[in-house]
Amino acid sequence: MSQIVWIALLLFVALIVLGPEKLPEGAEALWLTLMNVRRTQQNLEALDLETARASWRREKSPIYGLIQFLYAVTVHLKELRHRTIKAGLALVAATAVSVLFTSTIMELLIRPAGGLKPIFLKPTELFFTYFKVALVGGLCLALPYIIFQVLAFIAPAMENPKEKSRFRMLVFFGAIPGTLFFLVGMAFCYLVMLPFALRYLSTFGSDIADPAWTIAAYITFVLTFLVGVGLVFETPLVMFVATKLGLISTRQYLSYWRHAVVLIFVVAAVVTPTPDPLNMALVAAPLLLLYGLGIVLSRFA
Repeated sequence: MSQIVWIALLLFVALIVLGPEKLPEGAEALWLTLMNVRRTQQNLEALDLETARASWRREKSPIYGLIQFLYAVTVHLKELRHRTIKAGLALVAATAVSVLFTSTIMELLIRPAGGLKPIFLKPTELFFTYFKVALVGGLCLALPYIIFQVLAFIAPAMENPKEKSRFRMLVFFGAIPGTLFFLVGMAFCYLVMLPFALRYLSTFGSDIADPAWTIAAYITFVLTFLVGVGLVFETPLVMFVATKLGLISTRQYLSYWRHAVVLIFVVAAVVTPTPDPLNMALVAAPLLLLYGLGIVLSRFA
């Protein structure tokens, strides 16, 4: 599984650098190289491409299926590359602007820790943490445009002119509520959940050890928590888009509400950094409300 994840990441980078036309061939060459390296380590003869293809086809390799899929969706990959480059450039520009305010943002991120001041142990630790914060700040600034590009990529899936017209409206106006949901989620996490979580973690086992958090570990924890809750708050928009695409109906959302409740508590347990049920409930409660809001919005899809 880990090999497939790494291959997927490399394919995405190759999509941006090489372009979609060369991506399937590059994927074949990469996988063949990895296979031959493994065969060499086992004192086996290296395979040529045609022999490897026959072997992948015979063994029904998931990599072979992925490569055939890439050949079939070249046109869509061109659009994905186009949209990704635009979103990436927007993120770079927004991050450059965010650098001007990163010191203030870091002070705000440290404030929920109370009187506990983080330390750094490596010469470059604070430097890299500073730019990690700048990157997340840039993500927040560029988020409306990124959401716009995501929705614009989905738009061609609409079949008839009426659906395309309606979805075009969603592309232009969906970025605003999508960004609003994300920022509200981050604000809720920062004001309600984060202080409680940090207080719990700093006092847990205080009779055994004193807390002395490094700046990198602390900021990574806080940013992961903030962004995670922000993304979870995108639930209504995701539900609306899924209904718009015809993947699921409002009636199905209502009929599967029990499954949704279980899934919400699972997500809350994953997102919540502390094992206490109170903090998990603080995440689950707004998620239940967001699920209800998503059902209401899906009626207008």
